Amino acid sequence: MKTYIFVRNIKYRPSTFYRIFQYLNHSGLTSYELVEFESNLFYEKKTKKRIVNLFYMLIYSLIPGYIRRLKALMKISNNKSKYKIIIQRECFPRIITPLGKLLLTKILKNAYEVYWDLDDNIFDSKEISKYEEILLNNYAKTIIVGNDFLKSRIMNEKKVVILNTTDIMMENIDLNIVNKERKKSFSQEIILIWVGTKSNIEFLKNIIPQLEVLARLVENKKVRLKVISNIELRTTTKYLIVENIKWNRDLAFKEMLNSHIGLMPLTENEFTLGKCAFKAVQAIGCGLPVVVSNVGMNKEVIKKGNGVLINDNSSWDEAIISIVSNFQDWEEKSLLSRELWLQDFNSKNNRKFLLDLLI
Repeated sequence: MKTYIFVRNIKYRPSTFYRIFQYLNHSGLTSYELVEFESNLFYEKKTKKRIVNLFYMLIYSLIPGYIRRLKALMKISNNKSKYKIIIQRECFPRIITPLGKLLLTKILKNAYEVYWDLDDNIFDSKEISKYEEILLNNYAKTIIVGNDFLKSRIMNEKKVVILNTTDIMMENIDLNIVNKERKKSFSQEIILIWVGTKSNIEFLKNIIPQLEVLARLVENKKVRLKVISNIELRTTTKYLIVENIKWNRDLAFKEMLNSHIGLMPLTENEFTLGKCAFKAVQAIGCGLPVVVSNVGMNKEVIKKGNGVLINDNSSWDEAIISIVSNFQDWEEKSLLSRELWLQDFNSKNNRKFLLDLLI
């Protein structure tokens, strides 16, 4: 039986890659077809000019994306054999046309099984139309979400399975070898790492003054902040060394292996409560102690002393100093982070879950 998997973009959409594609790649399965809506050109053509970006969005994303969706739905609606459907986030973002409603309803109604996967608060952001939300709630056999908050936003919670967002690149790390290399740099500098996108960089900017205090207080060592992103962090600091590194998947992984502490600052709101702490999950998978805001799922990546949860009245500089006072204490927290990843965020469990749906 064939499974049609609806995704937005494999290369540039993290949710598509980490929730779906990384488990399919090299799996050897041929019983599925990926229906990818957004072309790489839309992301590769982006500029700093807002008007130009709106034009690119129209010609490289909206128009061709809707055409791809309609063609795929028409093709599936003519399928006389049994089939399954997996929809990652939504089929039609924000607006669904009358023809789209007709075709989507038809293929979901005729499907042998329907699965709906989401890892962000697509409801309050209005990313999904109310029509499609109701449709997927009605027809989905199982709704797969990234955390408890998202589960609470589903109309029928009995259908919900919680599956965290994680990364298969962390599966085969030898932390003994990695930490031997980290120890060499530990005597000279403390390397902090933040991985994120344009939509999250404001959270990092908010804590730069405290990281500057940290860099001033640490004696006989440099404090370096690696910013791995699709946008540069523009800030002026005297003591803190800020290193902007353009994100790509392999490079982000490599830089985590060469760092000492992972950071994930957030401000609590309906959007951030829906986030799945993915960057912090990657960090603990690499054996990094983490310092994260006490918001939503971030609480689940701090257990047994592998890092610090930051409340509104907490100090980021004091939290980091408490972790890096000496290498032995740091290494103990590093091992606890890796242990937590293996126990609660192991990608092997996710792979089995998804591939079992397809087989």
